[in-house]
Amino acid sequence: MNIKNDELMNLHLPRWEEFPTFELYIDQVLAFICDRLEIFNRTPDEPFITQSMVNNYVKNGVLLPPIKKKYNREHLAKLAVICIAKRMLPLSYISEAITVMSRVYEIGEGYNAFCDEVEYEVKSALSPEEYPPRAIFDAESRNLAMFRSLASAVARVLVCDRIIERRRRISNIALNNK
Repeated sequence: MNIKNDELMNLHLPRWEEFPTFELYIDQVLAFICDRLEIFNRTPDEPFITQSMVNNYVKNGVLLPPIKKKYNREHLAKLAVICIAKRMLPLSYISEAITVMSRVYEIGEGYNAFCDEVEYEVKSALSPEEYPPRAIFDAESRNLAMFRSLASAVARVLVCDRIIERRRRISNIALNNK
């Protein structure tokens, strides 16, 4: 089944280079993450990320504490991965993936590689003839296989959300036209 959806086909996750080079306060971090990752927020009437959530990530050791109440690009990258993946995996698994990413890659390089995988997997889910599925275990390393499998899960859930939303809209239109 080939489902064309321009919003998803043109998905662009913010790359490391697109993050602010200056440090941000928590309210700026929340606004940035919510704005740039809005597509992953399944319930727009509920907060996608809150200060309490960020504090919990720090408390659980997933994020380093802010320095003088300010967050840097590394915090943004890790929060982006958490927000993208939190529907698919428990925080402990996400933390492990971030730890592996940090050990294997410079944080910016690893984050960008993850974004590349997510974007490709979304396109592959929507248009497999143009973007052939990549075998997870054909990846050059176990770390890339981990990113690819997480990216695939993210892509499938995102596409599923859009299918359900479209179905609900069509059903609502049909009900309103009766």
